[in-house]
Amino acid sequence: MSTKAQRRAEAIAQRKRAADAAAARQRRNRLALWGGLAVVVVVAIIVAVVASGGGDSAKATSFETHAVTVDGTPLPSYDATKSPDPGVGKTIPTLEGVSVVNGKPVAVKPTGKPQMVLFVAHWCPHCQAEVPRLVDLAKQGVFDGVEVTAVATGTDSAQNNYPPSAWLQRVKWPFPVMADSPQFTAATAYGLSAYPYFVLVKPDGTVAARATGEVSIDQVKADLAALKAGTSIPLSSGASSSAP
Repeated sequence: MSTKAQRRAEAIAQRKRAADAAAARQRRNRLALWGGLAVVVVVAIIVAVVASGGGDSAKATSFETHAVTVDGTPLPSYDATKSPDPGVGKTIPTLEGVSVVNGKPVAVKPTGKPQMVLFVAHWCPHCQAEVPRLVDLAKQGVFDGVEVTAVATGTDSAQNNYPPSAWLQRVKWPFPVMADSPQFTAATAYGLSAYPYFVLVKPDGTVAARATGEVSIDQVKADLAALKAGTSIPLSSGASSSAP
């Protein structure tokens, strides 16, 4: 090959090397750009999750917490280690508030019928386990003849499974749900010490039995049958979450 041809070949080779190097730089720049964008997206997702209170995307209502009025003498604090329960035989105080779902009035008071009042917290794992079991029992008609009201208490937007309205609708809870106040007015009036908290009420408005924690399906059935019949209720407490 002539010297002129060699120079031409070297020039072509140099231009090709330069073009290859430029292309490589462009690829690196694009990768760096997309990598930076990915980091920004991940950070944005994390911020959104934290802001939403633990990753729950459901929209809260305006009634997740609400003022509750109490009329009557509060029940003594429940202590599962004490027997007999000093709350048994006491008349329940009347609670007046609103639905956690739609803001409509909800009341708990003596009605002349047997009742179950259930206090739950959205973040409580034992509540999350117990509520679907109670929903299944409701479908079976176990609660027929018993007035049931839940009270959503201990509500905290920074905790998981918030808001309580969305959780209870998601599991298809079929009964009214009162929103407790930020000061846990309803829970305090009924002597709550742990979640979930059951208060069974006789038709005359007096406490038949109280318990905290997860209660087995068989025991719930037995307790409700006894409540309807007006006989002694063998209610006992199970695994629970402590109240704040």
